[in-house]
Amino acid sequence: MKNWLKICKFTIKQAIRGAKFIPSTIIVGLVIFVAVIISNFLLSGAIDNDSPMEELEKVYIVNETKLDIDTDSFVSKHQSKYPNLDITVTSDKSAEEIASDSDATLVMKIAEDEDGTRLVVYIPKESSVGNGDADDFAEAFSKSISDAKISSIGISEDEFDMAVSDLNITELEAENSEDEQDLSLFAYMAPLAVMMILYFLVIFYGQSIGQVVSIEKTSKLMEYILTLTGPSGIIFGKVTAAFLEALIQICVWIICGACGLVISDIAIKGIIGETDKNIIALFMEAMPEGGVSGNFIVLVILAVVALLVAFLFYCFVSAMFASFAATAEELSQTNAMSLMTMLAGFLVSMYVPLFTDNSKVGMTIIRIIPFTAAFCLPGDVISARIGILEYVLYLALLIFFTVMLAILIGRVYKNRLFKKGTKGIFAEIVSAITGKESSAEDQTNRQEGTSVKEKALSVNDFANYDKAKKAYTVIGFGLLIFILAANSLGGSIGNVIANIVAANGHKDILDIYESITFLTITNIVGSYLIAFPLFVLVSRFANDSVSKIKGNITKGQYLRALCIIFPVDIGLGYLSNMLASVISGGQANNDLIEGLLTGESILTIIMVAVLAPIFEELIFRKIIIDRTRKYGEVVAIVYSALAFGIFHCNLYQIFYAFALGLIFGYVYIKTGNVVLTIIMHMAINGTSSIFYPLAPEAYKVFCIVMCVLGVVSIIYTLIKRDVRIEHAENEVSSKELTKVALLNSGSILYAIVCALIAAYVLYQSTLG
Repeated sequence: MKNWLKICKFTIKQAIRGAKFIPSTIIVGLVIFVAVIISNFLLSGAIDNDSPMEELEKVYIVNETKLDIDTDSFVSKHQSKYPNLDITVTSDKSAEEIASDSDATLVMKIAEDEDGTRLVVYIPKESSVGNGDADDFAEAFSKSISDAKISSIGISEDEFDMAVSDLNITELEAENSEDEQDLSLFAYMAPLAVMMILYFLVIFYGQSIGQVVSIEKTSKLMEYILTLTGPSGIIFGKVTAAFLEALIQICVWIICGACGLVISDIAIKGIIGETDKNIIALFMEAMPEGGVSGNFIVLVILAVVALLVAFLFYCFVSAMFASFAATAEELSQTNAMSLMTMLAGFLVSMYVPLFTDNSKVGMTIIRIIPFTAAFCLPGDVISARIGILEYVLYLALLIFFTVMLAILIGRVYKNRLFKKGTKGIFAEIVSAITGKESSAEDQTNRQEGTSVKEKALSVNDFANYDKAKKAYTVIGFGLLIFILAANSLGGSIGNVIANIVAANGHKDILDIYESITFLTITNIVGSYLIAFPLFVLVSRFANDSVSKIKGNITKGQYLRALCIIFPVDIGLGYLSNMLASVISGGQANNDLIEGLLTGESILTIIMVAVLAPIFEELIFRKIIIDRTRKYGEVVAIVYSALAFGIFHCNLYQIFYAFALGLIFGYVYIKTGNVVLTIIMHMAINGTSSIFYPLAPEAYKVFCIVMCVLGVVSIIYTLIKRDVRIEHAENEVSSKELTKVALLNSGSILYAIVCALIAAYVLYQSTLG
């Protein structure tokens, strides 16, 4: 790998001089700078209501109970918040009289009634205290009333808390110490945090690494590069340059964040003085007691080094798949495969410790395998689960695999440079490892041999068939990545959130898992914030162009479609419930979906009625149909509808979701306007999640009316026969296209994963 450093310097100069490097670095840096400043101000309390209230001076308390309230302690404790506070306790006058006749700024009455102790707040007309400040003061003072009630029964506050607190049962093996138990949550969160960092790094830089590796294969510049070094040197230099480019940007962004932290700290000191509340303090509080030790800084440095090596390894993984690509279409497929590899490595590194209960054998295996070691090694060292000697050994092993991978990529890259039309990826990897190359006769047979089906097709038909196959395969893998990321990453983040909430709030974790709000947040984060961008990234490589739809339907046709979706939704919904009941022997229930339609949570309503229609229409209509309709509109509609149906991963929704997908797909095919299908989708989801909880009886009448209108619309449409599908520009026969769409590896894997999740959901519902 001689002169690889020259290749590295040359590639870095090209990247830095590019049109996107400086603007993207500056824009992201400014966003981080502003975000850190805002976050620090919010955490410090400099912009909330914790500033001193000098106008709150004379407070009268009319105590109509037998409680002995310690007002002096309250004044002393809240001196910084209320510097001029003076509290007078009296029972001679009523609270109404004091509020109207005295110089009080606030009057409070403490009384006993059948419901318990009541605190009533009066704000005199001449007082400068607002309702919000009065509520804050009353809430703070209520703690003193609670303390007085505890004192009246003759026990301490700690004893009272212990008496009323829930009983938590913790199983701890004899050889495990309490310190190890305290570290367990952090040890679980650390690999997840590392995975998220690697996830976004690969998202941001994986595509550029692939382009850097493949862009110069056919250019004349390659002749000059090959005079400097060999294929392995080219790969090592180019990937290292891409890694350093990312590192430069990350360092700049870290500096921007540090500057924002320093500037905001200075501004906060000028507003409220010294404070121990900031981002650094929040991070230190989140650390377990055993993790913050004298060598904690050393652990952080070691973890950062491991993270950088892990990122470098996955840079070479992206380069390995990109080295197989000879065209932009092939590059899209190889990028999807590199993302799938990363996702598989994360899933194994997360779930092997859970399933094996952190067994030494299982942990050793995932620390040796480079695809999983990249995720678990940084988290293991920062949570002190491995020693320094083990860390050095595993890190050296990861570096060794990285270098070996670079050499392997060089061999594959050499084959792609000098031998067009080589064998498949896995066969070529074996060939690169063994060093054996196929004979010239075999290569000629591969290049010249065609199947009987291919000979029957014209050159143009075969080209369209090949493009359709690539498009549907990439879409299938994109959907597979979407469903895996939404469930695995969303579920992992949900587990972390649930454990944190349970630990801080002393709540039962099962209650948190059953909370509709918790499920909603997990779904939004997993599906829309993580999985959706990943699907968009993969789908962009489905083919080299997107088919623009220019069509139109009349207002009458659109209104009929809007009416038809209601009887379809209601009728097939009943059918799905009946089928689920038959399969489960009447034991299955639909609690999850019914819980999402209760209307009790505003966040759930927003997700069901707004976010889901927008994101799902963008995925299953806009993105999928735009990239597949050029090969056949009927198959594009059916494929998007089928993918939409099984995406819901439960038997209760698959049938009516599929039927609705056909209607939505036809409307989108005819108009090319995704807003129209989003409106239709919102109409279905909104009526069930908003109208039904607010007015169930009116909703029943509405459903009857819409079913009648829908049936009439269906009959009218059949009589008029105005449902027409046009021929596509690169039309492929429906028989061949159906096989291409449904029987490619990506679509099959997507369907299998959805079916497994649906079976699991149905099984869990029988336990409810």
